[in-house]
Amino acid sequence: MKRLFICVALILVIAGIVSDLRTGSLPDQSVKQINQSAPTKKVETPDDSPSLVSQEVIVEPGHTVLSVVEHLNEGPIPVSIAQIIEDFKSLNQSLEPDMIQTGETYLFPIYKKE
Repeated sequence: MKRLFICVALILVIAGIVSDLRTGSLPDQSVKQINQSAPTKKVETPDDSPSLVSQEVIVEPGHTVLSVVEHLNEGPIPVSIAQIIEDFKSLNQSLEPDMIQTGETYLFPIYKKE
């Protein structure tokens, strides 16, 4: 009886590992389903710096500021993470990136590749 239990447990563990390796444990759809609610707009930034182009996005479960910005910019971003955080804060009334909430709309920066 003990051997049967160990065999069943081992089969379940192996099946779980195979499943994770084939499909992954996190769905890849979270970044693909970014809900863009408004067209791109330019936002004037202080200190005579160039205007920042942004996109309004409704945040879905699993989204982070970095994942949304990477999706909007279609790949790697040409600026540092610190710059992304600073730009996100300036676009959203000093809101910290870790305070975004699912279902809410925020402005996310868009960077032109040089």
